[in-house]
Amino acid sequence: MAISAKVTKMLLAHSGGYCQNPECHRDLFVLFESGDVSSFEELAHIIAQKVDGPRGGELELSERDEYENIILLCSVCHTLVDKNPKHFPVELLRNWKTEHAAKIRTFFEVPNFSSRDDLRNEVRRLLRANRAIFDAYGPHSETSDNPMSDAAEMWKHLIQTDIIPNNRRLGELFSINDDLLTNEEKIIVDKFVVHKTAFEYNHLSGDKNSSAPLFPSEINTVLED
Repeated sequence: MAISAKVTKMLLAHSGGYCQNPECHRDLFVLFESGDVSSFEELAHIIAQKVDGPRGGELELSERDEYENIILLCSVCHTLVDKNPKHFPVELLRNWKTEHAAKIRTFFEVPNFSSRDDLRNEVRRLLRANRAIFDAYGPHSETSDNPMSDAAEMWKHLIQTDIIPNNRRLGELFSINDDLLTNEEKIIVDKFVVHKTAFEYNHLSGDKNSSAPLFPSEINTVLED
């Protein structure tokens, strides 16, 4: 038995290309400036392909390579869940997969607002969430100066699980609701999008672009009447 190309495509589509472990959400496909792509995706069985494998369970062997029994994980999470099956039971992995797919659908269901007030409220919510993380764990936070602190690791983790997804949603919100922005605001938004793209590249590619523009603080004043 082998996982079919159809099942693989369904998993990639419903995962959005991210590890479906909610504590990871790693981008599984990294595009380098050279045009090369590095992938980290692994098709993990929820109930093992073999009876004596992790979470062997009761499932017809003919059904073990079907979509319902496969979850998309990065290589690290795949190893983790298979080496520790008692900590990662079948229902937990199924919940990961279901909830992840729901988040992907929600992410792409970006509203087209009818008023600047409604757009402002959503933009402010996302910016506040990112700012709270930056203040608590970012490079200039008080915790980052403590050599005994794990702030740097938490910062890296939250960049992937919260800040990058929030930035992506902000970009989509600005794009879909472009008609609610003034010409001056559109210029500021364009700066934010350039920053967002470079920030994401620096934190997901494994490479580093030293010329990446800083976060444009003017974005905090967009939509203020």
